[in-house]
Amino acid sequence: MNKRHIILITALVGVALIILTGIQTYWIRSAVKLREAGFQRSVAEAMGDVMSRLEKAEMSRQMKKNKEYNNLLRAIDSLDYLIFQETGRMPDDEQAGGSFNYQRQQEWGEVFEDNQWKLVKKSDSARINFPGSDSMPIVRSDLSERGRQLNRKKAFLLNQVFDEMFNSPFTPNIESRVTKGQLDTLINMALKAKGINAEYEFGVFSEGRNIMVLEKNASFRKTLMDEGLFFPMFAGNGYPTGDYLLIHFPKQTRYLVLQMSGMLMISGGLMLLIVIAFAVVIIAIFRQKKLSEMKNDFINNMTHEFKTPISTVSLACEVLNDPDVPKTEDLLHSYIDIISQENKRLGVLAEKILQTAILEKGQLNLRKERTDLHEVISDIVRKIAIQVQIRDGSITPLLNAQNPVILADRVHVTNMINNLLDNANKYTPKKPLITIATENRNNGLLISITDNGTGISKANQKKIFDKLYRVPTGDVHNVKGFGLGLSYVKFIVEKHEGEVSVESEPGKGSTFRVWLPSGEK
Repeated sequence: MNKRHIILITALVGVALIILTGIQTYWIRSAVKLREAGFQRSVAEAMGDVMSRLEKAEMSRQMKKNKEYNNLLRAIDSLDYLIFQETGRMPDDEQAGGSFNYQRQQEWGEVFEDNQWKLVKKSDSARINFPGSDSMPIVRSDLSERGRQLNRKKAFLLNQVFDEMFNSPFTPNIESRVTKGQLDTLINMALKAKGINAEYEFGVFSEGRNIMVLEKNASFRKTLMDEGLFFPMFAGNGYPTGDYLLIHFPKQTRYLVLQMSGMLMISGGLMLLIVIAFAVVIIAIFRQKKLSEMKNDFINNMTHEFKTPISTVSLACEVLNDPDVPKTEDLLHSYIDIISQENKRLGVLAEKILQTAILEKGQLNLRKERTDLHEVISDIVRKIAIQVQIRDGSITPLLNAQNPVILADRVHVTNMINNLLDNANKYTPKKPLITIATENRNNGLLISITDNGTGISKANQKKIFDKLYRVPTGDVHNVKGFGLGLSYVKFIVEKHEGEVSVESEPGKGSTFRVWLPSGEK
């Protein structure tokens, strides 16, 4: 699969994910709107229950008042009968003192309270003047004292009748019919009965007076007027009062979202899972493509690496088998030596590939022993110095560690240092100047290898320890190798519980640092 196909598949799946996300968002919004409509319907039903309870309570009060009113009328009838017995005349006769004069005075005023003007009753007085009372002259001089007393009682009862007539049916405000505490209790009970436990604010607005006469919290007055739900009060008794119950839920959206949290979490989790799975697949595809390219490079490099010694051995064998070529002793030794060297080279290449297979499977078992790294380094420097000197370069050991002995696998540590020095030589175009230094640090040994080679960019420094990775040089075969050396170095260092790092700048060389613990307590 080439890069163009991968990009096309990625784009198509990305578009599909965007569309799927849009559809999911649309369904979630629709679900929220449906839940909101259901919420408002439940609130309306709950407020209907509240109004029904208020109207029943009002009806009960009216019935009680009617009963008291009827009792007063019966008492007045009884007094009329007694007055008739006392005077011999019916009370409605003016001469019997039946006429009366009823006077009522009410005083209203506006008061500024809770940031609004309210109409309140300042005074309310009523007076009835009846023959035989203290404030009205007696018409008949022969009215007995008992008749006067009966008339005074009748005046008192009539005053109560008129108070009930003027006060009850024509009350000017709703404050005398319902209280804030009563409303709060009824609303709370009705909402809980509908399964609603959201915070709420309420108020009672009088349309005639254009004021909020009752409210739970004055700071929500404007919000109630702008966003609250309106419900007419006492509308079922045949004549509307012009008063409205307003209710508002400040945290309605949050409440509805919490109610749908289960569905939203599942939906969001599925979407996140799809996105993560898609990302993982795309990353895996790119990694697989990169690994495929690296393996192809590895095979190409391996082919060239093996081809050269094989060709040399083949050529030497042909010369030895050619009857026309004189077989002198020097010639035989020369060609046998060539075959031996190339055979060793093939063995080294095969060993590197086998080491990589072992590292891949994680089957490497270290055989740690007390190892003098100065001896190991001196031996490696002696062998590689010839290759460096041939290129008119030098390798300088600065073995300053006071205690060079650590607990390590001698074979693998030797291979590790050899790989670093070999890279320092190979990646220096001409006149390599290599320094290898040691020092004791943090209960271990620090090995630093510095060269004056081509250097490594910051981007490549993060990848050079990856298996099969080789720094691009523009010519794949400019520097021979499989891209296995540094990955092997990192693996061996980590197996010894050490650390490896690199500092480098393009054109200014590189410094590799390896720290290995002493391993001795």
